[in-house]
Amino acid sequence: MTPITSRERIEILDVLRGLALFGIITANMRAFNSPQAAYFDHSLMWQGVGDRIAQGFIDLFVTGKFVTLFSLLFGIGFAVQMERADARGVASRLFYVRRLIVLLIIGLAHGFLLWWGDILAPYALMGVFLLLFRKRSQGTILIWAAIFYAWPMMLMGAVMAAHSAGVAIPTPPHPTPEELQRVIQIFANGTYAEMLRVRVKEMAFNGIALVFFYPRVLGLFLFGLWVWRAGIIRNLAEYEPVLRRCRNWGLVVGLVGNAAVLAMLEIWRPNPTEFTREGFVVGIAGSIAIPALSLFYASSVILLSREETWRRVLRPFGSVGRTALSNYLLQSVICTTLYDSWGFGLFGKVGPLAGLIPTILIYSAQVPLSIWWTACFTFGPTEWIWRTLTYGRLQALSRPAAVHTS
Repeated sequence: MTPITSRERIEILDVLRGLALFGIITANMRAFNSPQAAYFDHSLMWQGVGDRIAQGFIDLFVTGKFVTLFSLLFGIGFAVQMERADARGVASRLFYVRRLIVLLIIGLAHGFLLWWGDILAPYALMGVFLLLFRKRSQGTILIWAAIFYAWPMMLMGAVMAAHSAGVAIPTPPHPTPEELQRVIQIFANGTYAEMLRVRVKEMAFNGIALVFFYPRVLGLFLFGLWVWRAGIIRNLAEYEPVLRRCRNWGLVVGLVGNAAVLAMLEIWRPNPTEFTREGFVVGIAGSIAIPALSLFYASSVILLSREETWRRVLRPFGSVGRTALSNYLLQSVICTTLYDSWGFGLFGKVGPLAGLIPTILIYSAQVPLSIWWTACFTFGPTEWIWRTLTYGRLQALSRPAAVHTS
């Protein structure tokens, strides 16, 4: 196994990955700047009209949509790797596991040392299960993708049924205003050791999420595997009518569904730490509405990329996608520097409306930085570390002089 070359890369996948990173930092900005509990319960902070409108806009168009797309692309990436390994006659199972172990280490370091919202470690853990589906039929993959995607709602329904039958279901306590302020003061003014202790407690949530929510990530991985095997990405011209239907229906279902979710949250205000019928209904609606809008975004970009003018417009985002891991981690480094006490200490002081400013500035800087980097170097800096540790030998980082100067 060797790293894929620039010629082997599929440009539209890099473009989608690069654009998804803008959605990810947009959705994550509030999580960088507020306690974990306030990220999941909007009513705890930022009740001003401007902040509520900004957060409503983000929840309607962004939250959940781009991490869904990112997960789908991870599954496609797995399918591409396995297909190329089979074509070369290489036994790639151990290589793939080694690759995920390195990603797990990077993710754990990211989660504990920088920010609780890491997705790399869950991706690594869920990615191992993809090996079980490497030789499965398309029908089997699609069935299991649906099962894993529906897993959170099935499990929530089972818990609610058990609770109705008299089984005591422990739920995490709702944080008091005093507890929220204590966390805010630690991250805005405390020592790194104090922040680390809070972050260890916050990371415990990922253990719960691993059981309840991350199987859905595996379902999205499997959908990505199915999409690649179906030949959609390799035969865009043939599937253009299908993509147009996906774009049209994704827009309608996505907008109506996400608007309905926002309305239900505003009317019912279900407690996110409790299993309620209202929360269950909201979860079901979001499970349909979120991927529908993701589908609209992905199919729209793919269809636009079929035109030369739009292809030139979209191409710069491919550089962001080629260095997606480095850019994802860079977003965390910049945002924790901005908000945590070891940097500017603005934690708890920047609401969703004002948070749009650093969101746009950071991503706008990442685009030209990524273009420059990919012109000079073969991999992003973290991608280079990842590949070096995976292959067990130092990888060439700089591009050959002829390519560099062209």
